Amino acid sequence: MRVLPGCHVRLRYTLTDEEGQVLYQSDDEVEFTVGEGEVLPAFEEAIMEMEVGEQRVFTLEPEEAFGTYQPEWVFRLSRQQVVGQADIVPGQMLHLSTPEGETLPVYVISADEETIEVDANHPLAGKRLTYHVEILRVE
Repeated sequence: MRVLPGCHVRLRYTLTDEEGQVLYQSDDEVEFTVGEGEVLPAFEEAIMEMEVGEQRVFTLEPEEAFGTYQPEWVFRLSRQQVVGQADIVPGQMLHLSTPEGETLPVYVISADEETIEVDANHPLAGKRLTYHVEILRVE
């Protein structure tokens, strides 16, 4: 059976960056329904028409994956603006509330006693990503 819109797909994949460094490797099966918005649209497009047992390698440009890196999404906050977070360390993910009431995930770049520098870009923003995919089941 081939991967088509509406199919439930099970697969394994390895994700690498431009230097070939492994960013993620699925140990268990990854499953989703094509067309439900569970994975990147460009990822779905790349596996369309694949069959069980087939393997494929493809690369997604930043615009197709997690977007281009936006330097203006790196900003400083005073510690007083981050309520309920006592121990803030670089690399930590925080969930900030926007004035519109939405949640904004950010990563801490640096922190001192008075300020916190955060990055609201997705960690994979701006990167060309290569996927090594094997289709295990299509239903």
